[in-house]
Amino acid sequence: MLQALKHCSNFLNELRTSQLTPKEYYELYIAVYDSLESLSAYLLQSYKLKQLKSKDVPFLTDLYELVQYSGNIVPRLYMMIVIGTTYMSTKNAETKEIMKDMIEMCRGVQHPIRGLFLRNYLSQRSKDYFPLATREDFNETVDFLITNFIEMNKLWVRLQHQGHSSERELRTQERKELKILVGSNLVRLSQVIDDYDGGDEYSSEQFYKENIFPTITEQIIQCRDHLAQSYLIDVLVQIFPDNFHFMTLDSLLNDVFLKLHPMLNKSELVETLVNRFVTYHKFEADMVDIEERTQDVEIEESEEQAKDKLEKSEKSEKAERSPSPVVPIDDIFQSFWNFYLNLQQAQPELPVEEYISILQSLIKLSLTFDPNNYSYLNKIYLFANEKLEEVSKSKSASSDEVVLSLWLDLLITPVRHFSSIKGLLKLPFFYELYSQVGNVAFQKQLSLEIVNKLVESSNAEYDGEKETYETTEDIDVVFKYMLVLINDSDSQLSTSKDLGLTKSIKIENNEKFVTEDFLSVQEKISKVIHLIEHPDLFKNLSNLFYVKKKYLSKCPANTIYTYPTLITKMTAKLRIAGYQVVRKKSRDGDQTDLVITSNFKNISVVIDELYLNHQRFYSEMILRLFLNLATTADQLKQETIAYELFNQCFVVYEENLILNSALNQLVNPHDSMGGAVSYQSIIMISNRLANLRYFNKESYESLITKITLYGSKLLKKQDQCRSVYYCAHLWWWCDLWIGEPSPTVEEESKVESSEGNVEKPVLYRDAKRVLECLQKALRVADSCMDPYLLLKLFVEILNRCLIFSVYGNGLVDLRYINGLIDLIRTNLGNFKDDSTKDEDEQEAKLLGQIEQFFERTLLYVAEQQELEDRFPDIIV
Repeated sequence: MLQALKHCSNFLNELRTSQLTPKEYYELYIAVYDSLESLSAYLLQSYKLKQLKSKDVPFLTDLYELVQYSGNIVPRLYMMIVIGTTYMSTKNAETKEIMKDMIEMCRGVQHPIRGLFLRNYLSQRSKDYFPLATREDFNETVDFLITNFIEMNKLWVRLQHQGHSSERELRTQERKELKILVGSNLVRLSQVIDDYDGGDEYSSEQFYKENIFPTITEQIIQCRDHLAQSYLIDVLVQIFPDNFHFMTLDSLLNDVFLKLHPMLNKSELVETLVNRFVTYHKFEADMVDIEERTQDVEIEESEEQAKDKLEKSEKSEKAERSPSPVVPIDDIFQSFWNFYLNLQQAQPELPVEEYISILQSLIKLSLTFDPNNYSYLNKIYLFANEKLEEVSKSKSASSDEVVLSLWLDLLITPVRHFSSIKGLLKLPFFYELYSQVGNVAFQKQLSLEIVNKLVESSNAEYDGEKETYETTEDIDVVFKYMLVLINDSDSQLSTSKDLGLTKSIKIENNEKFVTEDFLSVQEKISKVIHLIEHPDLFKNLSNLFYVKKKYLSKCPANTIYTYPTLITKMTAKLRIAGYQVVRKKSRDGDQTDLVITSNFKNISVVIDELYLNHQRFYSEMILRLFLNLATTADQLKQETIAYELFNQCFVVYEENLILNSALNQLVNPHDSMGGAVSYQSIIMISNRLANLRYFNKESYESLITKITLYGSKLLKKQDQCRSVYYCAHLWWWCDLWIGEPSPTVEEESKVESSEGNVEKPVLYRDAKRVLECLQKALRVADSCMDPYLLLKLFVEILNRCLIFSVYGNGLVDLRYINGLIDLIRTNLGNFKDDSTKDEDEQEAKLLGQIEQFFERTLLYVAEQQELEDRFPDIIV
């Protein structure tokens, strides 16, 4: 045994070196540690064998005293520790006396690296044998660990001041490598507190607050070392339970953090503490959810009669199971807030980034523990606003983009957190802080976050109801943040767009470039407009006009993106409101009619404003808006309004569309669905006029005569022909579509039937005008220079004649149709007679298509003759 101890002392002498770096010393320490473990196992085995022979043999105590005569202190203390801790693992050992002796003897090694590893070895070897049987034993163990921690911290700090000043950075790096040795003592201290069961009278939180926390924090403060304080505070926050921190929060913030090294980033410490609290809250919330799901499963499996009782008990117990800290959230927030105020007084020269980061942590704390309490957020933004004012006046770093981005994060964080931000946006100091962030790019970024959140909320429902904005106050709360996006212009020259680095889109006949992001933002603004709702439809219209006047009209260049949505929504709401008025037939009908008329006029003014600013490139879209509004006016029996709106449509057509052609689009003259923009506009207006049912005869005929004349004056013959035969339908109604006589034919509402005089709805029909239109179309088609196009138009006119014949137009008789069929056959025969072998393939294909079209028409006539007994005298 003595020989073994001698060899042990020899290899322990290697630990006396001062030439190794911490990493190299650690490798040597691990090798020594493994060897000493073998010695400890042998000593314990020998002790047990000797105990079997004689129970009173003081084997380990004699060895413990023997190794103290070793000449060198480092080998001596390592052997004392290995023998002493081995003895502590036996029964009836004087554990506390050995612990006191070892901790005192370790004071003999004051070299930082050797002392740190020695004390770490002492802590590792003794951690499994701490006495915790009684309260006195527990106190002795805690004192042992705290003493070891204090001494190790002193050695660790002392290492910084060894060697030449030029090696300071090297010493700092070595200290970072050794910091885990110091922190391990606090880890074991936390484990001891968890393992000790002191009974009902013992409170671990109270013991920590009264005995452990003051001692540890005093040592941290007194060391006055930047690295040590930063690391130890982080360890203190991470290893002890959250309830301990709740109990000592005020002291930790205002008595400890404020007294730390002035160069230490207080914001990082606060962030670490807040993150710990947030993690705790999320964990507790998850546990509550698991309990609730478990109870729900039990409820489903229970009998039907017991369900109601269990559900009621679940509701009553839900509040009890909800995660809540030991200390009320008001006290927690107030402690952090007092720290913020005290920090401002103690260190006013701190950079503004520090204060912003602390406020950011406070926002995170508030959103986690009490998200529905906006008073905390308002208080934070109040002080943030004051701090930003101070920075702006001092003209120090207020324009720094890094600082501005931190201010922006302060505002964006709660926006991203809440599912509904209506309450947040109402905070007065939130908007004041937003206004003070003078950088327009950052304001756009926040506004875009708000718009994204609003659009996201429009796609979901909260508490069973979709979030809408019903009052002008709610509208102001939202749109004052969106104003910077509404006024944004993307038409300026941009190097990134010009060089192709930013994807851009050409609009307005390639005269303007806009980015996809800009169009996306305008689209989202339009979606937000749909969130403006009100149970009272007229109040809803008033709110929409309010948005237009106060916000959307601020940038005329961008109204083309938002006004169509606004006008369409106004028209839809006015249509529904008008239907309700007609259905109710209320006594104040006259007054309500005035309101409806006034709203029609106001919407027309909005469209006129859009037309004034964007008539050059968007007249076709503006025409559609006028037509929608005019059709709605007719449906609500507002004849005068509808008539004026149709006249306005004609004005738009005459000023911008009559000579307009399809831009960058090749139009096939044989395609009856294509044509120039002017032709498409005629068809568009004609389709709406065909649905009018509440005009008097004079007004209706005036409108349809005007559109027919416009069609007959188009530049291209095929467009003239098709416009005229389409307009022929305006003179021959096929269906009434309303359940009452139309004012257009009111004087002819009584007709004779075989059963007597019966009132029936009469359709507006003028056979002579229809025939004139068809004859005009036929003459225009006959004047076409292209023989293939002429033939195609003849077949199209034939189809129109068949339609009018089916619906009872006596003037478009069978003789007229037979003559048209003979004319088509004659022209086809001329093509066949003139055809040669060198006929162009494209022309042959075109002729084949026309022949197929004509044959399908004749086949339809033959089927109708056979099945419906129609067209009896038409020769097929």
